[in-house]
Amino acid sequence: MDTGSRTAEPEGRLQRQLDAAQKITHIGSWEWEVDSVRLTWSDELYHIYGEEPRAREPTFEWCLSRVHPDDRERVRSDLVASIERGGRFAHRVRILRADGAVREIDTLGEVIRDAGGVIRLVGTCRDITDERRYGDTLRLFANVVDHMQIGISVWRFGESGDPASLCLVACNPAIDVVGISLADAVGQRMAELFPAVMTTELPRLLASVAEAGGVRELASYRFPHAVNRTFSVKAFALPDRSIGLALEDVTDRERAVQMQAGERAALEMLASGAPLTEILTALVQFLEELAPETLASILLIDETGQRLRHGAGPSLPAAFNAAVDGALIGPDAGSCGTAAFRREPVYVADVETDPLWERYRELARAHGLRACWSTPILATDGSVLGTFALYSATSCMPDDQVVELLGRATHVAGIAIERHRLDDQLRALSERIEATREDERTGIAREIHDELGQSLTVLKMDIAWIGRRLGDVEAIRAKLDEMSHTADEIIGAVRRISAELRPGILDDLGLAAAIEWQAEEFAERTGIACEMNASVGHERFERGLATAVFRIFQEALTNVARHADASRVIVDLRVIDGRVELDVGDDGMGLPESVVMRPSLGLLGMRERARRLGGECRVRRREPCGTVVSLVLPLRPRPPA
Repeated sequence: MDTGSRTAEPEGRLQRQLDAAQKITHIGSWEWEVDSVRLTWSDELYHIYGEEPRAREPTFEWCLSRVHPDDRERVRSDLVASIERGGRFAHRVRILRADGAVREIDTLGEVIRDAGGVIRLVGTCRDITDERRYGDTLRLFANVVDHMQIGISVWRFGESGDPASLCLVACNPAIDVVGISLADAVGQRMAELFPAVMTTELPRLLASVAEAGGVRELASYRFPHAVNRTFSVKAFALPDRSIGLALEDVTDRERAVQMQAGERAALEMLASGAPLTEILTALVQFLEELAPETLASILLIDETGQRLRHGAGPSLPAAFNAAVDGALIGPDAGSCGTAAFRREPVYVADVETDPLWERYRELARAHGLRACWSTPILATDGSVLGTFALYSATSCMPDDQVVELLGRATHVAGIAIERHRLDDQLRALSERIEATREDERTGIAREIHDELGQSLTVLKMDIAWIGRRLGDVEAIRAKLDEMSHTADEIIGAVRRISAELRPGILDDLGLAAAIEWQAEEFAERTGIACEMNASVGHERFERGLATAVFRIFQEALTNVARHADASRVIVDLRVIDGRVELDVGDDGMGLPESVVMRPSLGLLGMRERARRLGGECRVRRREPCGTVVSLVLPLRPRPPA
């Protein structure tokens, strides 16, 4: 066998291995004979430059032309300096391929000398473009993860797969939102870092993701050691028994949504006519839910504008509410009195040391109250309506979120109070108009009954006197009889009109007698049987109250006559527990659905009369048929005679 062939075979194999290694590592080799312009390139170096191997003879000037224009002069200078200095050299350079692509390469080389000087340069070029881009991408994502406001942590299960074996692998700085720094906790178990968490749903969530993969989340989660903060939790599977955990603090967002819901609920209560106390109590309770470990209170300014009266404070001790009810406002009247006096928020971090609480310090201490933050409730014209306050059992100042919540709740409370005051004014005005109208009716009824009735009676007596003196003149006597009958009809009409304007029996004999009389008159006029049941004893009702009950009763009978097609009416009048109650039921066709949904003006008028007096008038279907009008009014004291 030829020895040369045996030698060439290993050399060829080595060359193939070298070419493969260069291709895998993206490293090309080169050699430059300095005395000539000839360069020798490996196949991989041709590939790095975007050329087919040995498609051209590379020269130094051609290679330099492929260097990026911004790097070209630097490369020329580096090579000259390296040749002069000798030894090894390195530089990073960008090259331009024929297709316009830019590649970044690291060049390592060495200057070879002999006794006569530099004879050649040898070296390698490594294409680091993809590696550099990958590194840049990694650094970019690392930078994003480090600076994002979402806490990211990686936990790894032990061989057992038990949540108790979860260990922290890595985390970003934002993970400190959980309230515990984890920067130096890598390698520690979750059970050691958050022992109370192990009994919550979070470890079970991580275990389910480890078993089934994918992404799972908890929309709202609170760590046992940070119950004032709410987190959105997402868990996602990672390789090597690891789980990624993303925590986003959604406390402010959740509070905003809850606050909007609370505001909407309070305004809906206001629109539906709910009592002011119920609206303010709902606001107070809602704010306490959003600001845990606080107690809320609303005080209302009185008619004098000098004192604060209890409005709402269901969570505060009753003794404390009673003690501050009627407190004077002033420059040193605690948080609330001072806030009302200054017309600006007053936040006291420690009532034990703040001079504003000098007069109320013992009271606060007795009930375990240490801090009080109060803001005035102002009307649209700037006048003070009251104060909204939060109390804390610890000495502290409110954070920005609590200040914002208190401000928004105060605004809604102002709307409710101002609307209620306006309603009170409108009711008072309406009541005054109604009272004036009743007085006018009473006066007109009295004049019609007394003056016109008396005149007609005298006229009838005169007609009778003439008749007695005419003797047997039948025609004249018949005419006089006709005139006497007409006079009787006019007198009856006068009495009826007078009674309709203001029945004298209401003022003379009282409400029960007036309703009984009206029921008898209704039965006689319509033919509808009317059963009356009254259990009011000797109660004498205040004039405005009696008038309202009687007018609502009249309107109820009118509706029966017009719409019910009834044959029987049952009336119940009673006094129970400081209330007068009236039920008017019929056996007619009942209320149409349209009337239930959109009451007529008559029904609205009945409800408004009742509301003006602090009561309620409801109309409902009666079983098995018919309608019931139910009226409930609180008794009012009669003015002294």
